[in-house]
Amino acid sequence: MELEAAKRRINAFQKRFGEPHLFLAYHAALPLAITPDLLYQIWANFRRDIQDKWLDIPWIAVSDLILSSLCDEVGHELYEMDATVRQELLDQLKANPRFTEKRLKEVACFLLQYVQKDLNSQDSYDREFAESQSWAAWAYAKPQISVELLAAAFRRAYRENPRDLMRLSTLTEMIHQPIPEFDRLRIFARAMGHYRRKKFEKAKAGIAQLPHEGGVVSVSNKIKIPIPRELLPVIKTVEDEEIAKLLGVIENTQDENTRREAIASLEKIGVGSPEAIAGLVQIIENTQDEDTRWWAIESLGKIGVGSPEVIAALVQVIQNTRNEDTRRWAAESLEKIDPGNPEAIAGLVKVIQNTRYEDTRRLAAESLGKIDPGNPEAIAGLVKVIQNTRYEYILRRAIESLGEIGVGNPEAIAALVQVIENTQDEYTRRRAIESLEKIGVGNPEAIAALVQVIENTQDEYTRREAIASLGKIGVGNPEAIAALVQVIQNTQNEYTRWQAVESLEKIDPGNPQVITGLVQVIQNTRNKNTRREAIASLGEIGVGNPEAIAGLAQVIQNTRNKYTRREAIASLEKIGVGNPEAIAGLVQVIENTEDEDTRRRAAESLGKIDPGNPEAIAGLVQIIQNTQDEYTRREAIESLGEIGVGNPEAIAALVQVIQNTRNEDTRRQAIATLRKIDPGNPHL
Repeated sequence: MELEAAKRRINAFQKRFGEPHLFLAYHAALPLAITPDLLYQIWANFRRDIQDKWLDIPWIAVSDLILSSLCDEVGHELYEMDATVRQELLDQLKANPRFTEKRLKEVACFLLQYVQKDLNSQDSYDREFAESQSWAAWAYAKPQISVELLAAAFRRAYRENPRDLMRLSTLTEMIHQPIPEFDRLRIFARAMGHYRRKKFEKAKAGIAQLPHEGGVVSVSNKIKIPIPRELLPVIKTVEDEEIAKLLGVIENTQDENTRREAIASLEKIGVGSPEAIAGLVQIIENTQDEDTRWWAIESLGKIGVGSPEVIAALVQVIQNTRNEDTRRWAAESLEKIDPGNPEAIAGLVKVIQNTRYEDTRRLAAESLGKIDPGNPEAIAGLVKVIQNTRYEYILRRAIESLGEIGVGNPEAIAALVQVIENTQDEYTRRRAIESLEKIGVGNPEAIAALVQVIENTQDEYTRREAIASLGKIGVGNPEAIAALVQVIQNTQNEYTRWQAVESLEKIDPGNPQVITGLVQVIQNTRNKNTRREAIASLGEIGVGNPEAIAGLAQVIQNTRNKYTRREAIASLEKIGVGNPEAIAGLVQVIENTEDEDTRRRAAESLGKIDPGNPEAIAGLVQIIQNTQDEYTRREAIESLGEIGVGNPEAIAALVQVIQNTRNEDTRRQAIATLRKIDPGNPHL
């Protein structure tokens, strides 16, 4: 979009909704994308400017912004702004004296905290989305960190998932900041975009603009990114001469330390060089020094990606060397440089079949599983290690490896089940449970093994781990459901019950035992955080359920913790519409609590589940008349606007505020609310 068009769209938004709505749009422009929850949190956390003056942004601005022309829906409850619109809003935020650069950094820090929980998510989509948001936040909080994270992502993408280079290229353009490191990273990102489109000449032209040496680009003195091998001809000339000199040293020196130093230097500048690859292959084949051979293998794995000559040399080492360390390093290098190569696969299979060393077999099988996922020889090799090894360390590593490559394989599942049933080591049993969770989704044998652990183990930590895994692999399975119900009913451990409730909710949504379990957790736990989590969960799944409503009402009436009470009020609002017991619980809070904010929240919730309830309106009026805190008074006034339409007591209270208050912000809020509940009132 052109800049002028973006400005017209922003001006139209302000003209329609007013300046407070525009202020919310300023803040919402920093994330790359927004969800309703994120936008609500932004609204809730940035109600004042940097001088601590009220922005008067109404809560309805959240939905108004999402549904406006400033946002486009790009997924389920996911919205984006046009890049030009987004940048213009951020520029206006920085230029506005009520916000400036300070507010930009405050929003960035908030966003970093908001996405933190998803950065280690098991869901790749959630994790990548959180990463992108964090890169954007760092771009405004500390641009140097954003550059470092993006550079690391480029390195990882080229090595593991080249298709991700296009996404990173686009993201870099979107969050670019005017510092030299970001300028250079943007040039590199554009080059990677050309590279993914197979426009190698344009990509080379971009790389040529940047400082580069030894097959890497220097974004800064500390930040380096490798250049794809297809683009390496851009950096020939002097390096060719240097490679020749190093090869001469390697060939002629009698000192092994000098030879190793030359190999290390060759690794830095010889990426993709046929001469450098040939020299290292020659060392591997001819040297009598195993340490030197190891250096050469390690370097070859870094500079020889995809080279048939390198693959053949490494396979030969794996087949012929008598040194197990050398064999292991060759297998790992082979894993890195050519996934799927038939000759590489054959070499690793031979190692698995012939080696006498268990850890070598495990390493070779793990490497084979990565370059040829699902290969039966790899799985059989790991199973053999699991069944025969006497060493717990090797056993655990083999278990972990099997969890990476054995998805759905009956032999792999059977081996892990055998470990779970027979091992005397609880840590090893838990590692086997973790791996079984990864490869045994829906498998009856895997589910039965986890159920047996849950029923028989004396270790509560192991039981909880099995319960959590059952929640991921046992969807709809009657045996799994029955086992979790039994735990909820019988366990004396609150954390175990909580884990069983969570897992049961995942594999059998709507099961009444989930609500029963949550109520038990709420009633019995001594941990306030556990209680709040259970209350929140009950608010999501307990709509209309009498037991859930009764449990929340009991919490509201009995707890001494105001934060727990507020959480219960919020959940009750979601599930208790029209329910007499829910209404009675909220009325009791309004009448008895000494905390004004709790009374306001209870009154607002009561007004939503029982519109027009006089106790709700009276509770808010009481706050408006008696509180000493202007913020609390304004919040109560705003809440009254939601539930007090046409109510004489509410109207009279607002008129009194308009006539008597000395606070202009409070008067404005009262006028706005009175306009909602009594549009024709003469005091407007």
